[in-house]
Amino acid sequence: MSARENVLQRLLNSYALPSRGGRIIAAAVVVYATGSGLYLAGGTVYFVRGIGLSVAQVGTGLTIAGLVGFLTTVPVSMLATRFGPLRLLRMVQVWRAGWFAALAFADNVYTFTLFASLFAMSQGPVFPMVQLVVNAVVGERDRTRALAVVSSVSNVGMSVGALAAAPFLTIGSGWLFKAIPLLGGLCCLASAGVFGLLKVGKTAPEERPARWHSGLLSVCRDRRYVGLTLANGVLFLHTVLLGIGVPLWLVQSTDAPAGLVSALITVNTVLAIVLQVHFAKSVATSRDATRAMRNAGFALAAFSLLLIASMYSRDWLTIGILVAATVLLTCGEMLQAVGGWELSYRHAPEAQRTEYLSVFSLGGAAVGIVGPALLALMLSWETVGLLGLCALFLVTSVAVTVIGARLAKAEQAQTAQAAEPADSVGAGLLP
Repeated sequence: MSARENVLQRLLNSYALPSRGGRIIAAAVVVYATGSGLYLAGGTVYFVRGIGLSVAQVGTGLTIAGLVGFLTTVPVSMLATRFGPLRLLRMVQVWRAGWFAALAFADNVYTFTLFASLFAMSQGPVFPMVQLVVNAVVGERDRTRALAVVSSVSNVGMSVGALAAAPFLTIGSGWLFKAIPLLGGLCCLASAGVFGLLKVGKTAPEERPARWHSGLLSVCRDRRYVGLTLANGVLFLHTVLLGIGVPLWLVQSTDAPAGLVSALITVNTVLAIVLQVHFAKSVATSRDATRAMRNAGFALAAFSLLLIASMYSRDWLTIGILVAATVLLTCGEMLQAVGGWELSYRHAPEAQRTEYLSVFSLGGAAVGIVGPALLALMLSWETVGLLGLCALFLVTSVAVTVIGARLAKAEQAQTAQAAEPADSVGAGLLP
C-alpha cells in the first residue's frame, strides 16, 4: 500500500464511528443538511423570482423569521424535558418539513414571512438535541469526536444540497423553483425517519422545577456559563465572516476577481470536512477545550489582519493572502466548534442539561441576527474596522481563558466534594 493510500485509509478510519447508533445519527444529519443546502443555495433566488418578492421584502421577512427563531429556541428545546431529546428531534424535523413545503405555496410577503417564521422555529433546537442524543448513544468518551464527524458530514450534505439546487435555478421557472422547498421538506421527513431507527435507552425522569422558567433563571444566574455563551457567540462570527464578510471585502476593498469567492468557500468546506475530526481528537478535557476556544480567537484575529494586508497588495499576492486568510478562518471555525461542544456539555449540570445547552445555542443564533449589520459597519471602516474586529477576538480569547480556568476549578471542586463521602466511609472502616 502506497503512502498516499495509507493517508487516505487513516483519514477514512478517523470518520468511522464504532457504534451503529453513531452511524445512524451521521446519516440522519447528512440528509437534514442536504435539505439545508438546498434552502441556502436556492431559497433566496426562489423568493425573488419564484414568489416575486423584492430584495427588501425578502430581507425584512427573513429578519423577522430570525427573531422568531431566536425567541423560540429555548421554549421549544425545553419540550425535550417532556418528550425526550430524540423524540423532540424527530418532531422538529416533521414540523420543519411542513413549513418547508408551505413556502412553496407562499404568494405574497405576508404568507412568506409567516411561513418562514414558523419554519425558523425549528432551527434553534436541532443542535442542542443532537448533542443530547449523541451523548446518549456514544457516551461521554466519544462525544466530541462523534460531534466532529457529524459536523464534517453535515458539510458534505450542505455541499450536495447546494449542487442539487443548481439545475432548478438554471432552468428557473414555475414548479422547478417550487421544487426547491418541496425537496427540502422531503429531506427533513427522511431525516426524521432515519432518526427513528435509533434505540436510546430510557433514563430516569429528571426532577423538574415547579415553574417552567425556574430552570432558565438558574442558568442565567450561572455567570461563568453565561460568560462562556457570550464568548462563544463572538467567536461564532466566523459564520458571517465567511458568508458575508469575505465576499463584501473581496469585491469592495481588493483587486481580486469576484469568482475567487467560490474558490474560497470551497477551500473552507474541504478543510472543514477533512480536518474537523482531527481537531476534535485533541480535546478531551476542560483545559483542552479552553485552549481550543482561545486559539480560535487568535486565528480569527490573525484572519482580520490578513484582510487588511489584502487591501494593500496586488494581483496574485492578493489571492494568496485571501487564501491564507480563509485557512485561518477555517481553523478558527473548527477550534471554536470543538471547544464549544466540550465546554457547553461538560459544564451543564446533568439535571438541567436541556436548559443549559439551549441557552448556549443562543449565542450563535444572536450572531445570525446582529452579525451582518455589525460586520457591514466594521468593514465599511476598512482598516480601522478590521483592527477593531481583531481586538474583539483577542479580548474574547483572554475572556475565554479566564472563564475556562474558573469552570475547570469549579469542576475540580465538585469532583473532590463528590469523592469526600467515599473517602470518609473508607476511613471509618480502618482499624
